[in-house]
Amino acid sequence: MNQKKTQNNFNPIIYFFVCLVVMLAFDLLLTNHIISNIFTTTDSFKFVDIVYVQNTGAAFSSFQHSTLFLIIISVFAVFFIIYELFKDPKKYTPAMYFATAMLASGVICNTYERITLGYVRDFINLKFVEFPVFNISDILINLGVLVIIVLVACKKYKKYDKTNI
Repeated sequence: MNQKKTQNNFNPIIYFFVCLVVMLAFDLLLTNHIISNIFTTTDSFKFVDIVYVQNTGAAFSSFQHSTLFLIIISVFAVFFIIYELFKDPKKYTPAMYFATAMLASGVICNTYERITLGYVRDFINLKFVEFPVFNISDILINLGVLVIIVLVACKKYKKYDKTNI
């Protein structure tokens, strides 16, 4: 009885926005800290280098110098994601809201940097593989997409009515 009452009080809109704000703050604060200290540190990690790259493109440096186009696409994508989630707020599981918040926060942070700086600040360089330099937003986007794919593949993204089972 008590568990059922808790489930009925779950508000997916509040949950989504709390997750979104926490991830936005984490991304922006950590990125600013790393970038502001990047030239004063001599730390070297076994698998990762911290380097500073101004990326005017998107994934794998595609769409270089297409800042306005990338901003428009990103804003549209975030609004589409939020619209799809909230046209039926009780439809999806908390895991789906969390994964979508990860995806949206990464897109929003990269878009924020494109609008305010004209580029995205990338700084994580993997030493053990030839791979483009990336940032925390890129990690959030990729993890969000990966979790969404897993949830959809395992059919764990929607809540089901007992009448439909």
